[in-house]
Amino acid sequence: MRLPPLNALRAFEVAARRGSFVAAASELNVTPAAVSHQVKSLEEYLDTTLFSRLPRGLELTQAGRELLPQLSRGFDHLARAVGALSGGELSGRLYVSAAPSFATLWLVPRLRSFLRAFPEIQVRIFGAYKPPDLNTGEVDIRIPYGMGEYPGFKVTPLLRESIFPVCAPSVLNHTPLRRFADLKQHVLLHDIDIGEGEPTMTWKRWLRDAGLADVEPMGNVEFGDSVLLTEAAVQGQGVALGRMSLVRGHLASGRLVRPLKASRPGDYAYYTVTTHAGAERPRVQAFLGWLADQVENDEIVEEPV
Repeated sequence: MRLPPLNALRAFEVAARRGSFVAAASELNVTPAAVSHQVKSLEEYLDTTLFSRLPRGLELTQAGRELLPQLSRGFDHLARAVGALSGGELSGRLYVSAAPSFATLWLVPRLRSFLRAFPEIQVRIFGAYKPPDLNTGEVDIRIPYGMGEYPGFKVTPLLRESIFPVCAPSVLNHTPLRRFADLKQHVLLHDIDIGEGEPTMTWKRWLRDAGLADVEPMGNVEFGDSVLLTEAAVQGQGVALGRMSLVRGHLASGRLVRPLKASRPGDYAYYTVTTHAGAERPRVQAFLGWLADQVENDEIVEEPV
């Protein structure tokens, strides 16, 4: 028989066990909206209500109470089955290398949910500028930012970027920014550590396309690292071009805002890269599956019930 999506089953199991979407979101390291969305999709799939949404919180229905213990046992069996795969055991060390900005602002803040789900896997994260050699076993998984051209390896698209202007709310307190022409009254923050094939990350391209190639801003500050650029924007030092994956948390907290509606798809994207043999290892598969879940949850914007 065709089963419901695993993400939806997992969201229900954790929400039922923890008693709320908020607590489940904390364990899974996603938003309450993501948990709510997954549970709703499961209820629609099963054509039954699993939770009663009450003013005081969630309460399992009879169907939910019957499903929960069976599902919890099922996840335990799945974990043991994965660990018994011929590619090796689930437990052990897992070495992951990612672009430093992505590791700092996207991967590490979410890592707690993976460690909770797979406590037997000992994760070591490297924020590497120089790509490590997968063939030597130096790392198990690479998460580069580029064009996806890594011949000889198993390459899977992970996350595509959207690029848009961002700044701290304080930047707009005295000087408005309602259109691109207003940028002449602001300091522009530039990321100079970008590839030649990534013009979307340059202010020069944005200003040229807006018909403002000759506009001179109040000032320009250059950064050789995306983390430094993002921190400068958070500190109110000017207006930057932000990647959604790197500024999502700051936007959610209000430390950054989007003063202009314009947005463009990134020229580069994030990929997962492994050796073909390494991709069959249980702990590598577990981490890649978790990454995919995190990206999927990022795309859910529905408000929680």
